[in-house]
Amino acid sequence: MLVLNHLKPFAVGGTRRCYIHPDHPDRCVKVLRPDRTPEERRALATGWRRFRGLKGFDDQWKELKIYQFLLAKNNPRLWDHIPKFYGTEESDQGLAIVTQIYRNHDGAFPSNLEELLPSGMTQGIGKAMEEFKAWLRSELFLSRNLLPHNIIAVEEAPDQYRLVIVDGLGNSEFIPVSDWFKFLARKKVERRIQTFDYRTSILLPKS
Repeated sequence: MLVLNHLKPFAVGGTRRCYIHPDHPDRCVKVLRPDRTPEERRALATGWRRFRGLKGFDDQWKELKIYQFLLAKNNPRLWDHIPKFYGTEESDQGLAIVTQIYRNHDGAFPSNLEELLPSGMTQGIGKAMEEFKAWLRSELFLSRNLLPHNIIAVEEAPDQYRLVIVDGLGNSEFIPVSDWFKFLARKKVERRIQTFDYRTSILLPKS
């Protein structure tokens, strides 16, 4: 069992904590925050959402289903912009998802786009964004909204970046028709890119 309680998370999101794996420093361990368990989230739900099953409130379960779907595709290019998946482990904070961890060329943890863009658009970030959108189109990668705080910019060399989606993976459709029909997938990818362009543009400093 992984012992995490004595460790400090290197990142804390809306529902999960991220730790460096005690035995593999190149891997990230994601666990649910104690205040964001499925039981806690359902207790706070309102309206019809109160009657959803617990799995509907479990981000660990949702992400595992997505990784299973992606692994079944057997497409190496999918991992160009999403963390590689190394399975699950039991921890003292519940089920842990283990994925690839990213660091910049200088060893620092990457910043996300929400943190970087208010300082301005560099040539390297702009190029990385275009490469990222080209990948979305070529692989027809379906995700939830591409939120800037869920996308890190890994600086692989000075002002040379790779964008990586670290949260919000997966098709958000209740009935995933875009997974079945390519023409629907293309339309959805374009809508996601348009929203991504808008969300990133409003973060840039006003001229």
